[in-house]
Order: sequence, then structure tokens, then C-alpha cells
Amino acid sequence: MYLSCRLMSNPTNHKIIQHEEFVLEESKTVEFKAHDRLSMTELTTREVDERLFQPSSRTLCAFLNINKTCGLYLGVKDDGTVNGHHMFYARKQHFKQALDHLLQHKFDPPVDKYRYSVNFIAVGAQNGSVPMKEPQLTIMEEHKLLQQPGHCWCDKEINDCKRNGQFPPLFIIHVQINHGMLKKDSCGYKLWPYYTTEEGKCFKRYNASNHELTHVQIVEETEIDLKSLAIS
Repeated sequence: MYLSCRLMSNPTNHKIIQHEEFVLEESKTVEFKAHDRLSMTELTTREVDERLFQPSSRTLCAFLNINKTCGLYLGVKDDGTVNGHHMFYARKQHFKQALDHLLQHKFDPPVDKYRYSVNFIAVGAQNGSVPMKEPQLTIMEEHKLLQQPGHCWCDKEINDCKRNGQFPPLFIIHVQINHGMLKKDSCGYKLWPYYTTEEGKCFKRYNASNHELTHVQIVEETEIDLKSLAIS
């Protein structure tokens, strides 16, 4: 966790520049990741074995389980340096689809749509250069390409552009987790559910890090929640 030297404010109110320091700091409700891998299935065997990356699903789960408004910023390094991700419109749509699939079909229980949102924060180049314009697709072309299976075609397109010295626009991907509503369990108690990831693991946020909870700890945390709800 960093010293409190940065602004704790809305990043969209500030001009974000690549390789400079981000306007937020990591905390219980803010997490940075340089990569954009959402789930364990997106990591290579080497990345998993050598623990090079942790999937963002663990942080999203940890945020959901503290039931506060939280922000995950993809494209910001652990030390707070802005990298950003090169993205065209189709790459943004692919990310949104992958996030919906993860949270609504791989998490248990499925995450309600109102609990999360995505926006893309523009990042300026440090040298002031203007990014290339995005290729225009018809609605039919866009729909066909978004449905293609296998390796993401838009990643290949972006890599081809960079190899040719052309750079698509840069963005930080901001996934916001929103405060949830109480739900009735099988016994009729109104509680906030504890979510598990696509790995079947449960995480909760403490200070500025994610902690995996055992089944016993989930029961203990639920009992604490019940007591706090009874007091309130």
C-alpha cells in the first residue's frame, strides 16, 4: 500500500498520461493490475506455474464480498505507473462480453448486472503523439467478427498495427463493483451472499489485498454479518 500522496478522486476528472503516476492509490476499495486477464483460463501454464499473474476474478470476488463500491483499474502497474491498453471498439466489446460471461455464468451465485459496470479511461501518450484512427466497420461486419471463436481477432489486429508503427488509442479499463442489496437465504435470513470465483474459491478484501476464505471462515463472517444486521 502506498503512502497517501495521491489524489483520491474521480480519474475521469484528470488528464491521464502513459508512464506517469495514476491519480489514485491502492486501498481496500481500489486495486491496480497491469494486465487485462479476467479469469484463470486466460493465463498460460507458465504464468500459472510461476505465479506471474493473478487473475482479476479474485479481486472482483473480494470486492463483491465486502459489499462496497470498489474499483479495479486494468492498465496500471502495482507501483501506480500508468501503462494502459491499446483498444479499438471491438476489443472493448470483447472485454465486456468476457466480463459478463465470467460474472454471470462462472461466479457462484451469478452476479446481478447492477452490481458492476465498465468504462474505459482515455490515456494520453507521454510524447503527445496522436493515436491512429479506428477502422470503421459496418454493423454486420462487427457482429460477425464479435462472434468469431478462438484467438481474439482484435488482439491480432492491434498487434499488427503496433508492428507497423501505428498505435491504437490507449485506455485504462475501469471495472466498478457496486454496493449490493440484501437477499434471503434458504432459512429466510436477509444476507449479502458470499461469492466464489470460476476456481470455486472465495476471496474477501482486507486492507489493500485479497484473502482466500475457508468454508469455516465464510461461516464465521456470515455470523458477524448477521449480528451487525441485528444491531442495525
